[in-house]
Parts: sequence; structure tokens; C-alpha cells
Amino acid sequence: MKKYPDFFSVLIGPGGPGYFFGYVVVAFICAGAIILYDISKRDVSSDRTPVKLSLQFWLADNLARVMANILLIPIAIRLCYEYVNPTWMLFLAAGIGFGIDGLGMVAKRFGLLTTSKLAERINQKISQP
Repeated sequence: MKKYPDFFSVLIGPGGPGYFFGYVVVAFICAGAIILYDISKRDVSSDRTPVKLSLQFWLADNLARVMANILLIPIAIRLCYEYVNPTWMLFLAAGIGFGIDGLGMVAKRFGLLTTSKLAERINQKISQP
């Protein structure tokens, strides 16, 4: 081990950028699948939700959750990636993608990771004739 490792080897690990970013992309794809599922299960009968699907409203309502995914997925991959066999790391990356967004949905249900005031303003704009 070098006495002073360079910044990128510490940031992305020993396997190089291809492996690291590949696992990150797999995790983002899995998190995206969970997000699409969440959008498809939206409650249209709720007073808070616009009848017509609005990605702007969804993003405003889930901004903290999306930001948490963007920040936590690469960190979780980097923490595991150095110690796990590449075959298992692929499965772990998928689990991280599904799991981190699942934790975000649970946190949102408990009132954490929510931007409800911003979402309410966008919903009012959308609902106006």
C-alpha cells in the first residue's frame, strides 16, 4: 500500500473506475425500477395528488428521497465493493439499489425525507384551470 494513496484510488477503490461505475449504474437502475413502481401506485383519490400524472409534482414531493439516493448509492457501493467478490458484488449492487430507495420510501411514510410544502405549491399550480 502506498504511504499516500492518490485521491481516485481512495474514492473509487482498487478495481478501477469501470467496475465501480458499473456497479453504481446497476444500483441506480434498480432504484429507478422501484421509483417507477412507486409512481404507478400513486393514490389519485388523495387530495394531495394531482389527477393527471405530473413528474414535476412527483419530483417536488420526493426531492429529498431522490437526493438521498444519488448520494447514498455510490457511498454504499464503495463501502462494499472492496471486500466482495465481483460476481456477488453485482447482486449486492442490485440489492443496494432496491434497498436504499425502499428505505427512502419508508422514511417518507414516517414524515422524513419529504418536501411536502414544495409539492403542495406545484399541485396548486397544476390544479388551477
